[in-house]
Amino acid sequence: MKEEHEAILKKRENPDSHLTWSEYKSMTFTFQFINETVRLANIVPGIFRKALKDVNYKGYTIPAGWGVMVCPPAVHLNPAKYENPLDFNPSRWEGGETNGASKHFMAFGGGMRFCVGTDFTKVQMAVFLHCLVTKYRWNPVKGGNIVRTPGLQFPDEFHVQLSEKRSTET
Repeated sequence: MKEEHEAILKKRENPDSHLTWSEYKSMTFTFQFINETVRLANIVPGIFRKALKDVNYKGYTIPAGWGVMVCPPAVHLNPAKYENPLDFNPSRWEGGETNGASKHFMAFGGGMRFCVGTDFTKVQMAVFLHCLVTKYRWNPVKGGNIVRTPGLQFPDEFHVQLSEKRSTET
């Protein structure tokens, strides 16, 4: 990701200019990184739906009127869909759709209830990542043990030391 964002800076006529829309749209790997992040660390533990009619699924019937809860973190860890599902691997999104939802990826909901703030959230994440990798460097200090409940938690916390890059650093 660092290479992608440094390349954006190198292409600019004015190195002090702000991030442009075309630069944002060029962030191919960043979009893969964002998808992989929300796949592994989705903040929504469950999505509730109501069956409007009887639904038959794999020999079972969900009667009309019943509530159904989908757990996106569990769906996002399906080894039949995601090879080594616990590994952070942004490249798994290479060549695929990075803006939609499916029955295997519902980080921002889906269908008629797709989050209206999805695109805005992705812009915010991309701008944050751009500033982080181009202006700062960081080092892990302590912690980092991960517990899934079904979301991510860091019981020992996770501390990093941030420092501003000097203008000669890349």
